[in-house]
Amino acid sequence: MSYYPMILLAIGAYLLGSVPAAYIAGRAFRGVDIREYGSGIASGSNVWHSVAKWAIVPVGIFDLFKGIIPVLVAMHLHLTVGGSEVAAQGIGALAAMAGHSWSVFFKFGGGRGVTPMLGALGFFAPWELMIFVAVWVGGLGLFKNSPLFMMVATLAMIIASPFLSNPYMSPDEQLTATWFLIGMALLLIIKRIIAERPIPRDNWKQVMLCRLLYDRDTRKRTDWIYRKPIKYTDTKY
Repeated sequence: MSYYPMILLAIGAYLLGSVPAAYIAGRAFRGVDIREYGSGIASGSNVWHSVAKWAIVPVGIFDLFKGIIPVLVAMHLHLTVGGSEVAAQGIGALAAMAGHSWSVFFKFGGGRGVTPMLGALGFFAPWELMIFVAVWVGGLGLFKNSPLFMMVATLAMIIASPFLSNPYMSPDEQLTATWFLIGMALLLIIKRIIAERPIPRDNWKQVMLCRLLYDRDTRKRTDWIYRKPIKYTDTKY
């Protein structure tokens, strides 16, 4: 069996994911480098806070399709890895998320990878997506803490995945899907912890905990998202 189609899909998904829509929106709509404002991340949420609220629509749609297209291509071509179509779709989704988070066009910086993941889940694991959205939106509505409940929602869908009965998947394929969901979660966690900022030496434990739980270097949200402009050499938050 030739793996060239799968290799081409992974490369294409990574390159598509690498297109920095949030950065382009900042340049096009405000003439700014979005990495110097707010969270310092080229993400849809930073577009909302630092560029324009309406700009999240085109950026969000484009980023969703970063995850949708590789999965649909794998489905349409019936690509397999080790005899598994789900594995091929999962690799396409992971490659798109990796490109979004570590763009080859962006000095290996980028967004968080959440929106491409949601796009991929819509076709790759729709039941898990519904669990993710329900937990995330519920937590956001009750506690007004999107970053924390994003991780809670990711954990919830992984725990639920092996017990879901997807009519389009065999039990083995369902288990394969669960493993790829774990891979997606690891990418989100790695991006949060590494970020694109230096780690201060004096309070690095607190900063790392804040990054993991709140996706920022400080507990206070307003102090973080409305910084402008910022410099990456500045480690005092």
